[in-house]
Amino acid sequence: MSSQVRSGKLFVKKQKRKNGRVYLSVVEGYRDEAGRTKTRHVRSLGYLDELEKAYDDPVAHFKAEVAAENEAARAKAAPITVTLHPLQRIDKRTVSQIDMGAAVPSAYFHRDLGIWGFFERKRTARGFSYDPCRILELLCWNRISDPGSKSAAFASKARFPRKCDFALDDAYRCLDYFAVNADALVRHMNTALETSRGPRNRTRLYYDVTNYYFEMDGEDERGLRKKGVSKEHRPEAIVQMGLLLDADGVPLDYELFPGNQNDMATMLPMMKKAGLRDSSNPEGERVVVVADKGLNTSANIAACTLDGNGFVLSQSVRRATKRLKAWVLDGAGYAESEPGRFKVKSRIADKAIYITGPDGKRERVMVPVKEVAFWSRDFFERARHERAKVIEKSKAAIARGDMSAAVARSSARYAKDAPVVRETGEKASHNWILDEERIAADAAMDGYCCIITSEQEWDEREIIEAYRGLSRIEDSFRVLKSTMEARPVYVWTGPHIRAHFLVCYVALTIMRLMQADVERATGSRPSAQAVADALSSMTGHRLDTNVYHFDYRTDLTDALCDVVGIDLSRQVMTKSQMSKVMSVVKKPRS
Repeated sequence: MSSQVRSGKLFVKKQKRKNGRVYLSVVEGYRDEAGRTKTRHVRSLGYLDELEKAYDDPVAHFKAEVAAENEAARAKAAPITVTLHPLQRIDKRTVSQIDMGAAVPSAYFHRDLGIWGFFERKRTARGFSYDPCRILELLCWNRISDPGSKSAAFASKARFPRKCDFALDDAYRCLDYFAVNADALVRHMNTALETSRGPRNRTRLYYDVTNYYFEMDGEDERGLRKKGVSKEHRPEAIVQMGLLLDADGVPLDYELFPGNQNDMATMLPMMKKAGLRDSSNPEGERVVVVADKGLNTSANIAACTLDGNGFVLSQSVRRATKRLKAWVLDGAGYAESEPGRFKVKSRIADKAIYITGPDGKRERVMVPVKEVAFWSRDFFERARHERAKVIEKSKAAIARGDMSAAVARSSARYAKDAPVVRETGEKASHNWILDEERIAADAAMDGYCCIITSEQEWDEREIIEAYRGLSRIEDSFRVLKSTMEARPVYVWTGPHIRAHFLVCYVALTIMRLMQADVERATGSRPSAQAVADALSSMTGHRLDTNVYHFDYRTDLTDALCDVVGIDLSRQVMTKSQMSKVMSVVKKPRS
C-alpha cells in the first residue's frame, strides 16, 4: 500500500540521461506519512532536443501548461461558500434532493447492457418525440431504489440525476412501445453482455416459474390476468412468470404466461424462446436444464432428450414410485461424507415417461438416468420444524371444528375423517382426528432428497451442486417480489403488464451484475436489499442553487462506485460535477 498521503504541486523536471540528452517529465511533489517531501512521476514529455522541433521554448511551454493544471486543481479543491438565511422558508415547489446513487445502475444500463444504443437505432422509426430510453432508465432506478407504481416513479423524476423531459401520459404510452420491443431488447442485452463482459456460461441453465397477483381484482378474458393457483394463496387474479438464469445466476430470458396455466407446461415454451437447441435448431449449444420437482414431467424430459439437451430435476420422494422410494429410504449403499450430517448414494436406472404418438395414443418409454439420493441433517431439521407447525394447525382446526376451510387450504393435512355411524341409522357424521399414520410416514422421509439427471457421467457432488444452484433462481424471485416489489401489479392491460415485467427483468439483471462485481472486487457478495438500501441512501441535499451536500458513505457504496469507476465519496458536489459523473457512466468501460 502506498504511503503517499498528501499531494502537492506539479512541476516540470529536467533530467540528464547517460547519453547526454536532457529528458523532460511532469512530476508531483507530496509528503509521505512521516512528513518527508518526495516526488512521483505523472507523465513523460520527451527529450528536450526533440521537443525543440515543435516548441520555441519547450520548458517555458510545459511550465505554463503545468501552472494552469495547478491553478485548476486549486480551484477544484477550494472551499465552497454557501449563504443560508435563517428566516428563509422552504420552497414547496422545488425538489431539493438528488439521487446520485442512480449513477451506479446507470453504468450497467448503458455500458454493459447497451440499452441506449438499442433505442437509438430505432429513433427514426418510432414516431414520437419523448425518449423511451430515459423513461426505462427512470423506471428501472425506481424499481431498484423505491419501488412503486409508474405514476410514483414519474412523481420522483426531479430527483433523478438526468433530465426527464416527458409527461406522465408519455410514460404510460411508452409502456406499449416497451411491450412490442421487449423480446428484441432482451436479445440485445444478451449480445451486449457478451460483448462487454465475455461469453455467457450457458452449459447449465436454471429455470423456474412463479406468479404475481394484481392490485385490481377480476380476470382478463383473453389475456394474462387469470385466476389460478397462487403461490401466496391469494384470491386475486395472477400472471405467471418463467425465469431462465445462466450458470452464473445472471438472468438470460423470461416469459409470461396466463395465471391459469400449469407450471409444468411453461418450460418448453421458455426453452424455445431462449433459442436453446431443439429439433429446429440442431446445431445450437447443448445445455443442461436444472429445475425443481414441479417441472419433472414426461413432456419436459422427453423434449430435453429428443433435443439433445440434458436435465437435472428434483424428484419428490413422497410421490415417487414404490421402488424408487424404497431405494431412497434403504440405508444400504449410502456413503457418509459428513458423519451424522450428510450421506449420499447413486445408481444408474431407467425412468418411465409417457409420450403421445402420432396416432394420439400414450406410449410408455424408458429413459436412462442417474438417480442420486442424499440425506441432510439441515433438511431433516427443517422438515421436522415445518411438520410440527402443520400438526399444531391440524390440532387447532380439529378443536375449532372448521375442518372444511382448513383442509381446503392444506393447512391441516394431518387431520383425517373417521365417521361415526349414529345409533338412529341416520347419515354418518364427521369425526375428525389426527392422522398419526400419515405423520409417521412423512417423518420417515425427513431429510431425504432425490435428483434424477441425464448426465450419467457426472459425479454425485457435481449433480448435487447443480441442484443446489436452484437457490439462485429462488432468491431472484424473492428479490423481485420483496426488494423490487414486482407485486401487486398496478397495471392491467396486456401490453402494460408485459412492460412492467420487462422493467423488473432489466432491474433484476442490473442488480445481479452489481452484486457479482462487488463480490469479485471484495470477496463478499452483498444482498440485493443491502445494495438497494445503499444506493437509495446516496442522496444529495441542496444547499444552494448549484451546490448539494451528501452525508452517506459506507464500504459498500465505495465498492459499488469503484467497480464502475466513479467517485461519490465527497461531501459536496456541484451540478456540473454530478453531470460529469452521469456522462462518465454512459461511456464504455476503459
